[in-house]
Amino acid sequence: MNTFNEIIRLVKASERTVILTGAGISTESGLPDFRSDNGFWTKNKPIQFNEFLLSEEKQRLSWERNIELHSLLKNIKPNIGHAFVEKITNMQRNNFLITQNIDGLHQKSGIPKNKMIEIHGNAIEAACLECGAKQNIADFHNAIKTKKQLPGCTVCNGTVKVATISFGQPMNEEDMEKALNIVEDSDLMIVMGSSLKVLPAGNLPNLAMQSGSKLVILNREKTPYDSIADMVINDELQNICSGLIKEL
Repeated sequence: MNTFNEIIRLVKASERTVILTGAGISTESGLPDFRSDNGFWTKNKPIQFNEFLLSEEKQRLSWERNIELHSLLKNIKPNIGHAFVEKITNMQRNNFLITQNIDGLHQKSGIPKNKMIEIHGNAIEAACLECGAKQNIADFHNAIKTKKQLPGCTVCNGTVKVATISFGQPMNEEDMEKALNIVEDSDLMIVMGSSLKVLPAGNLPNLAMQSGSKLVILNREKTPYDSIADMVINDELQNICSGLIKEL
């Protein structure tokens, strides 16, 4: 039995498969990796959360960067890796996706919001930091483009931010608790396109294995978990997923 057959056998035998995706799945759609050697954060100093809260200048810079990202995302589409994740996630009711990505490509591929957790948030949405109410992101883009004052929350007039987790910003506790519970209840975890070096996501495979789950890693580069995972394929995801989808 070849490796692709064995992975699909594990998926079909699983009662709850959890997929964890990282930047590697989106780089193959042409989206640069923010943390790579030539990534966004090497050319643009990250805006710390406290800086954002205290400085209108930093808030405007944050929105300018978001406009730039939206412009990039207009031309980027889900790839075969996203298609494979969608098929597995929607295969049965208990299957679930946890993603480190903020680009919205998993939603574009057809995964409903109730089947996924974006643990680093979502760059195509905006939310109030005070009451959490979702806001129309276009209002903030327009304020930047027309050099007008940034609007406040339409519900409480609080400060609004792109709905991502910034450097120094606490993780969403509700999302993290839900992610931990889902991983603990899984019997198979598939990691795709993640180095597993960024925490807390990097700890999830350990939790899965402690809970008795099988661990499959599909990633171009080696990860810290390769030596203890049940199955590992180090290759481009488009090559891996092309083979896996044929077996589904």
